[in-house]
Amino acid sequence: MPYLPVDVLWIARYDYDAGWSLRLHRHDYLQMIFFLDGKGVFSLSGKKFDVQGGELFLILADATHGLRAETQMRTLDVKFRVAAGPLARNLSRAPKVMQWSGPNAVALLERIRTEGELKSPLYRELCSVLMTEVLYLYLRQIHDGTFAGNSAAATEVAMRDAVLQRAFACIKAEYRRPLTIQEIARACGCTDRTLRLHFQNVLRMRPLAFLQGYRIEQAKALICFSDYALKDIARQVGFQTVYHFTRQFAALEKRSPAAWRQEYLEGIRKDVYINPKFENRILTVKD
Repeated sequence: MPYLPVDVLWIARYDYDAGWSLRLHRHDYLQMIFFLDGKGVFSLSGKKFDVQGGELFLILADATHGLRAETQMRTLDVKFRVAAGPLARNLSRAPKVMQWSGPNAVALLERIRTEGELKSPLYRELCSVLMTEVLYLYLRQIHDGTFAGNSAAATEVAMRDAVLQRAFACIKAEYRRPLTIQEIARACGCTDRTLRLHFQNVLRMRPLAFLQGYRIEQAKALICFSDYALKDIARQVGFQTVYHFTRQFAALEKRSPAAWRQEYLEGIRKDVYINPKFENRILTVKD
């Protein structure tokens, strides 16, 4: 068995219907539940939290927890273990609930779920790396709320490149409308040429390519977690036509938005085992 500092055991995208409950229970591994939308009451270590959507709960080993759904609730749920060390100690001291503000967690958790389904060579090691990133993003947001872009590379670059940090902030705020290189450059306080050089030298891509990639990441979240028509999603993330959106989406994801949505829907309530020895207990009950 490989040594994994973060051993991802299981992950699932799950919907709780109104009136469903997750019985109070505890286990000897850690868990994260990301509530995407819906309303309910989550119990953790004797405290009750009203859930509205956007909350991310960190559940430590042996912490008692449960849920009652008041409306349909959509979640991403991952179970894992963390080896003893600085990361485990930081998690033990961290707040156990936050309102997540960055897009990275959903994208990274979805990549873990995809890796778990495909089980390509070294999938467990890659899931460990991805989950480690989620945990460090969690800890970072607690400390300073640093902007998280649409890739790990972008996040790291933003920490040390002031021009790119301002560019990412501009794109995050304005991606829903037509946005030009000139506008981004003005927001960064530099020339168009300087902006292009920073993107090319560090990220090996053009500013508008990064912008389109960011729009596609936002579209993927809407495709997965909303019932909007594709033409409405295209407009919401800044594409002028659904044709342009579909072409850009397929170029990046190698399948159409409609195919992406169908694949995602087929994965709901499907257990994805990362650790082949792990057995998940079903504790959801319907009133």
